Amino acid sequence: MVGVLSSCSQLGMLETGASLHGYMEKTICLLDMDVYLGTGLVDMYSKCGCLDSALKVFNGMRVKNVLTWTAMATGLAIHGKGKEAMEVFNLMASFGVKPNLVTFTSLLSACCHAGLVEEGVHLFEIMEVQFGLRPGLRHYGCIVHLLGKAGYVRDAYEFVKRMPVEPDLVLWRSLLSSCKVHGDVDLGEEVGKIVVHLHPEMMELSEDYVALSNIYASAERWKEVETVRKVMKVKGVVNKPGSSLVQGISNHIPLG
Repeated sequence: MVGVLSSCSQLGMLETGASLHGYMEKTICLLDMDVYLGTGLVDMYSKCGCLDSALKVFNGMRVKNVLTWTAMATGLAIHGKGKEAMEVFNLMASFGVKPNLVTFTSLLSACCHAGLVEEGVHLFEIMEVQFGLRPGLRHYGCIVHLLGKAGYVRDAYEFVKRMPVEPDLVLWRSLLSSCKVHGDVDLGEEVGKIVVHLHPEMMELSEDYVALSNIYASAERWKEVETVRKVMKVKGVVNKPGSSLVQGISNHIPLG
């Protein structure tokens, strides 16, 4: 049943999940329900947007583990209920349940999804100070994405420079995308150059060049756009289908 509930969560199959819950209520006392089945229901209802049902199951469970608390707090956060998510998180600690790295990964990802900047930054700050958990690259990546998505691209960049772990290509690409979305051409140029030189073995891929070119194009810096095209040609980079290097700029630069 846990596997079926997991599938319902991933596919948003609320009706199927609710039917399974109904069957479980007829055959199993909720208070005596296996913690993994209960957690599966909390996760399913949360991800399907039925927070009232998730809370009802959660509050009715006699035994909860770290996964149960994580599922409930994450479900609240992903639907923008940052205050309630933090209340559940704090309640978890008061019950003597220590959050783990997965808890913080889930909650930080949810904060990114919902744009909960203050809550996300707070969670990151207390990871090591309060719980002795050293953040990994995924946790740092969540903060970079969170800040960048909210428009704090300069803060995100400074955060990257202070990281004690080496940022990967995914992290840099996230920041590059934020620069484009929020129109920070100067920082986008700097980050874009880092990205296209970060992994020489991946230079045959076009996405990073296209991203850098699009940042130049957004500022109508057609000379730089053409320079990127020439670099791609020299390096033998093939533009992937669906990645447009010249969309909306054909009247400004030669295409031959």
